[in-house]
Amino acid sequence: MMPASHSRQNRNLEFKILLSGDEGAGKTSLIRRFIENKFDELIDPNLIEGSYISTELNLFGAPIKLQLQDIGKAIWEETSTYFIEDNDGFLIVFDTSIKMKVKPYLEYFLKPILEFNRDTPFLIIGNKSDLPVKVNINKISQFISKLGGNFVQTSAKTGDNVSYIFKLITSEIVKKKAAAKKRTEDKRTDGLDPIFSRYQL
Repeated sequence: MMPASHSRQNRNLEFKILLSGDEGAGKTSLIRRFIENKFDELIDPNLIEGSYISTELNLFGAPIKLQLQDIGKAIWEETSTYFIEDNDGFLIVFDTSIKMKVKPYLEYFLKPILEFNRDTPFLIIGNKSDLPVKVNINKISQFISKLGGNFVQTSAKTGDNVSYIFKLITSEIVKKKAAAKKRTEDKRTDGLDPIFSRYQL
């Protein structure tokens, strides 16, 4: 049986992750696929937009509670500073099946994030990979790599890479927090040791 103190520490493993991007990019569908393993072409994004949806994943033997939030482009423009301060990581989502200028789109979301803290974990998600791709994937990957981020193509419809992106952003959050704690603490007391040890931090 797990010691009571360790159990209490594990309950403190909770991160907030914000998904933002254009309406119709598939943010709500990605959350629903991840949590419920369901997809609905006619899902109403207003059902969860702005609210935190709770779920849990297991990362290297440690249970982590995730609070997922879906914010559209219009809301982001008005209150980006608040959301950047309130969340631990970000998924910026766009629709790869729409011909668009991706660089200014991404800069719109990433500029305030990187200005706030360049160490903030973020992923760029090219959703709807089940449809014909109408953007230059290679150029997008190169651009994001220069910014220090990762680019992943997903499909909420088929489930492709959906679980992976949430595990990846959670892993990035943990690594950033681990590095910060290593600089300031001799001994960690927050229950993250099972994960930190995997990263040798």
